[in-house]
Amino acid sequence: MKTKLFTLLSAACVTLGLTGCFNKPEISYASLKVLAPTGAPAVAMSFLARHNNLETTSNPAQGLIPMFKTNTYDIIVAPTQGGLTQIIKQQANYKIAATITFGNFYIVATGKDDNNTLDEGDSVLIFQENDIPGKVFKYVYGDAGLDITAVAAVSDTKLVIENGGTLKIDETTTKEFDYIYTAQPVVSATNSTIFINVQDAFKEKSGGKTITQASIFVNNNADKEKVNALLADAKNYIEGAIQDPSALKSSIEFIGSTAEQQDKFGVPGAMAMKVTTANNGFSLGYKEAKGIKDEIQSFVNLLTNNALGELSEEVFY
Repeated sequence: MKTKLFTLLSAACVTLGLTGCFNKPEISYASLKVLAPTGAPAVAMSFLARHNNLETTSNPAQGLIPMFKTNTYDIIVAPTQGGLTQIIKQQANYKIAATITFGNFYIVATGKDDNNTLDEGDSVLIFQENDIPGKVFKYVYGDAGLDITAVAAVSDTKLVIENGGTLKIDETTTKEFDYIYTAQPVVSATNSTIFINVQDAFKEKSGGKTITQASIFVNNNADKEKVNALLADAKNYIEGAIQDPSALKSSIEFIGSTAEQQDKFGVPGAMAMKVTTANNGFSLGYKEAKGIKDEIQSFVNLLTNNALGELSEEVFY
């Protein structure tokens, strides 16, 4: 009953724009500057649409990671290992506070594989080869003898799915794929059927470990009271939205047209609701980083070959 009541209250707050429903009115965090990548991380932070203090970027490598060095933002939502690398290797003035997405990677079949089994020699299209998506794929399937081709962005995988699994290499060359490694919301947007849930495959390969994909990083100079209020609202919002995904739709649609929603969040509100309704397809959640230190340590070790060493208490908010 308590969960149902909270869900109803959360939906009412979002629908009616009652920002005070989440945190005490005297603790306003609208002045905090927040940056997040489009897609699942931005969707998780979409309650900030009403505060107009969330900026997003579709190119984390160029538009987000360098921002750790500038102190421009009070909060940056970033790939977990990317943010920790900035803190540990570049002495960025931030700490990790919470992980909010836990992997939204999936493999879809194009119907071109005769035996309908992902095995040696099969052609697979992947994306972001040198970032979390590509590294996760290679960790799980790097020894499977697959014929792998990489594209830059998940949006490129969407185009190939829509083209029946065919990629135009140049004016005279095309390549056909048996499988395409992609992410939500592309799976839902293309009405594709999930062939493999890579989160499950990762867990099996790693002996039960979790993909701690994107996390909230807090600037050491940010107003702690405001940050704590924002973090509390993020937790309430994310957990409420998992139970009632219409909250995501209401928040994202607040900013304007479908095109504006797509530009800001990488997904319109209706699609964000659809993906989350389908077994929490974005893998949204909220876990305080200190509480899952071992999971974060294991994940970044896998992705960086232990390059970050043992995570000290000083990197945690």
